[in-house]
Amino acid sequence: MKSLLLTFLISMTYLSSMSQESTLIIEQDSLISKLLLLKAKVNQDIYATQFYNIQLFNGDYNRAIKIKNNVILKFPGEITNLTFETPNYKVQMGPFRDYEKAVDLLKLVKSIYPAAFLIEPKAIL
Repeated sequence: MKSLLLTFLISMTYLSSMSQESTLIIEQDSLISKLLLLKAKVNQDIYATQFYNIQLFNGDYNRAIKIKNNVILKFPGEITNLTFETPNYKVQMGPFRDYEKAVDLLKLVKSIYPAAFLIEPKAIL
Protein backbone atom coordinates (compact mmCIF):
# COMPACT_ATOMS: atom_id res chain seq x y z
CA MET A 1 0.00 0.00 0.00
CA LYS A 2 2.85 2.35 0.83
CA SER A 3 4.42 1.75 -2.57
CA LEU A 4 1.12 2.59 -4.28
CA LEU A 5 0.79 5.78 -2.27
CA LEU A 6 4.42 6.67 -2.95
CA THR A 7 3.93 6.05 -6.70
CA PHE A 8 0.83 8.24 -6.67
CA LEU A 9 2.64 11.09 -4.91
CA ILE A 10 5.61 10.91 -7.26
CA SER A 11 3.25 10.91 -10.28
CA MET A 12 1.40 13.95 -9.00
CA THR A 13 4.65 15.78 -8.32
CA TYR A 14 5.91 14.92 -11.79
CA LEU A 15 2.66 16.02 -13.47
CA SER A 16 2.52 19.30 -11.58
CA SER A 17 6.10 20.07 -12.53
CA MET A 18 5.31 19.45 -16.23
CA SER A 19 2.23 21.67 -16.38
CA GLN A 20 3.86 25.02 -16.87
CA GLU A 21 2.15 27.93 -18.50
CA SER A 22 3.95 30.44 -20.67
CA THR A 23 3.32 32.93 -23.43
CA LEU A 24 5.28 32.86 -26.65
CA ILE A 25 5.87 36.18 -28.33
CA ILE A 26 7.27 36.19 -31.85
CA GLU A 27 8.81 39.37 -33.08
CA GLN A 28 8.89 39.48 -36.86
CA ASP A 29 10.66 41.97 -39.07
CA SER A 30 8.28 43.96 -41.28
CA LEU A 31 10.35 42.97 -44.32
CA ILE A 32 9.22 39.37 -43.88
CA SER A 33 5.59 40.41 -44.30
CA LYS A 34 6.48 42.37 -47.42
CA LEU A 35 8.47 39.42 -48.76
CA LEU A 36 5.54 37.05 -48.21
CA LEU A 37 3.20 39.42 -50.07
CA LEU A 38 5.68 39.69 -52.93
CA LYS A 39 6.01 35.89 -53.11
CA ALA A 40 2.21 35.53 -53.23
CA LYS A 41 2.06 38.03 -56.11
CA VAL A 42 4.79 36.21 -58.04
CA ASN A 43 3.02 32.88 -57.56
CA GLN A 44 -0.22 34.46 -58.79
CA ASP A 45 1.54 35.82 -61.89
CA ILE A 46 3.10 32.44 -62.64
CA TYR A 47 -0.26 30.71 -62.27
CA ALA A 48 -1.93 33.26 -64.53
CA THR A 49 0.51 32.51 -67.36
CA GLN A 50 -0.02 28.75 -67.27
CA PHE A 51 -2.23 28.42 -70.34
CA TYR A 52 -2.25 26.31 -73.48
CA ASN A 53 -2.44 27.89 -76.94
CA ILE A 54 -2.83 26.43 -80.42
CA GLN A 55 -0.53 27.90 -83.04
CA LEU A 56 -2.03 27.78 -86.53
CA PHE A 57 0.37 29.79 -88.61
CA ASN A 58 3.80 31.41 -88.57
CA GLY A 59 4.74 33.55 -91.56
CA ASP A 60 4.00 36.69 -93.57
CA TYR A 61 1.44 39.33 -92.59
CA ASN A 62 -1.02 38.93 -95.51
CA ARG A 63 -1.41 35.17 -95.06
CA ALA A 64 -1.66 35.62 -91.29
CA ILE A 65 -4.57 38.07 -91.69
CA LYS A 66 -6.36 35.69 -94.10
CA ILE A 67 -5.91 32.74 -91.76
CA LYS A 68 -7.04 34.73 -88.72
CA ASN A 69 -10.22 35.88 -90.50
CA ASN A 70 -10.91 32.33 -91.70
CA VAL A 71 -10.46 30.94 -88.17
CA ILE A 72 -12.82 33.57 -86.74
CA LEU A 73 -15.48 32.47 -89.24
CA LYS A 74 -15.00 28.73 -88.62
CA PHE A 75 -14.59 28.95 -84.83
CA PRO A 76 -16.58 32.02 -83.74
CA GLY A 77 -16.59 31.15 -80.04
CA GLU A 78 -12.82 30.92 -79.71
CA ILE A 79 -10.30 33.69 -79.10
CA THR A 80 -7.89 34.16 -82.01
CA ASN A 81 -4.75 36.27 -81.71
CA LEU A 82 -2.35 37.71 -84.25
CA THR A 83 1.09 38.51 -82.86
CA PHE A 84 4.38 39.62 -84.34
CA GLU A 85 7.64 37.97 -83.40
CA THR A 86 10.52 39.09 -85.61
CA PRO A 87 10.45 38.32 -88.51
CA ASN A 88 7.09 36.49 -88.63
CA TYR A 89 3.46 36.88 -87.69
CA LYS A 90 1.78 34.17 -85.63
CA VAL A 91 -1.87 33.20 -85.53
CA GLN A 92 -2.85 31.47 -82.30
CA MET A 93 -6.05 30.32 -80.64
CA GLY A 94 -6.44 30.44 -76.91
CA PRO A 95 -5.58 30.73 -74.11
CA PHE A 96 -7.00 27.49 -72.71
CA ARG A 97 -6.61 26.53 -69.06
CA ASP A 98 -8.00 23.03 -69.70
CA TYR A 99 -5.58 20.68 -71.50
CA GLU A 100 -8.33 18.35 -72.75
CA LYS A 101 -10.25 21.21 -74.36
CA ALA A 102 -7.10 22.42 -76.09
CA VAL A 103 -6.31 18.93 -77.43
CA ASP A 104 -9.88 18.37 -78.65
CA LEU A 105 -9.90 21.70 -80.46
CA LEU A 106 -6.45 20.97 -81.90
CA LYS A 107 -7.83 17.80 -83.49
CA LEU A 108 -10.55 19.84 -85.22
CA VAL A 109 -8.16 22.57 -86.28
CA LYS A 110 -5.63 20.09 -87.70
CA SER A 111 -8.20 18.99 -90.29
CA ILE A 112 -8.04 22.53 -91.73
CA TYR A 113 -4.48 23.52 -90.75
CA PRO A 114 -2.35 20.33 -90.59
CA ALA A 115 0.70 22.23 -89.31
CA ALA A 116 -1.16 23.45 -86.18
CA PHE A 117 0.35 22.45 -82.86
CA LEU A 118 -0.21 22.89 -79.14
CA ILE A 119 1.95 25.36 -77.23
CA GLU A 120 2.30 24.15 -73.67
CA PRO A 121 3.09 26.37 -70.67
CA LYS A 122 6.75 26.78 -69.86
CA ALA A 123 8.01 24.90 -66.83
CA ILE A 124 8.90 27.31 -64.05
CA LEU A 125 11.82 26.12 -61.93
